Amino acid sequence: KNLTDGTRPGRPRVTTPKQDQQVIALAEKETFVTSQDITNRLNKKGLDISQRTVRRRLNEAGAKYNRPLSKPLLTENHREKRLKWAEDQRTTDWNQVIFSHETIIRMNSVKGLVWNLPGKKKVMRTVKHPFKVNVWGCFSARGFGRVVCFKENLNADLMCHTYKYGLLPTARKQFGHDSTLWKLQEDNDPKHTSKKATTWRMNNNVEKINWPSMSPDIAPIENVWELLKMKLRKKKHSTYQSLVSAIKRQWKSLSQELAIKLVYGMNNRISELIESDGDFILY
Repeated sequence: KNLTDGTRPGRPRVTTPKQDQQVIALAEKETFVTSQDITNRLNKKGLDISQRTVRRRLNEAGAKYNRPLSKPLLTENHREKRLKWAEDQRTTDWNQVIFSHETIIRMNSVKGLVWNLPGKKKVMRTVKHPFKVNVWGCFSARGFGRVVCFKENLNADLMCHTYKYGLLPTARKQFGHDSTLWKLQEDNDPKHTSKKATTWRMNNNVEKINWPSMSPDIAPIENVWELLKMKLRKKKHSTYQSLVSAIKRQWKSLSQELAIKLVYGMNNRISELIESDGDFILY
């Protein structure tokens, strides 16, 4: 028997590989371009192509029509300082660093992606002014430390309170009472650089590592907040206390393996930052 493939029936492909590349190139070049925009431009160039075909070619290339990443604008000065910082940190032992940061978690946040089937769009009920929980947390390669939840906006006084009841107990549990065995990482928020917070750290022998401005992409705790919020979105919370309890429960469930992985990845972040000449990295 002849087992070779014969001519198969079906509609022939209406675009050539070169034309496929034109479609993809237009989608890559501009930020807010739609499939209709691409169709119109190619039609003007004499290519008879439909919007449906354009979407099909983009899907074949793995493109998805969703929200762009939002990142603060970096000036040339920011990039230069980030690059110099990365070059200076090549020999840093990140195992001796406690990473810390704060975030806001809102009741029943609708941020996140869902699967919507035809005619069955998922709806999240919201209130005009949902309550929020301010959260501070920290971790090192030795595991996740304490998490502190509070209603008030974090200011210099509350920052010192958080150092005392969140940072110090974590440091002593993970590194002992010798403060020379670890350093603190936090960003350059005014409450961190305030006179009160600076004096508190000095009086308690807490050394802080240098950190570049406009650099949330380098901080591994940002990944922790994203993971925590993703877990919290899976269940509705009707009261402030139930949300606080859920935050503490989910934080406690974070493994040391995750902490080790995030700390280990700092060297990769540094390398990528250098390769990008100080520009934002996707991490």
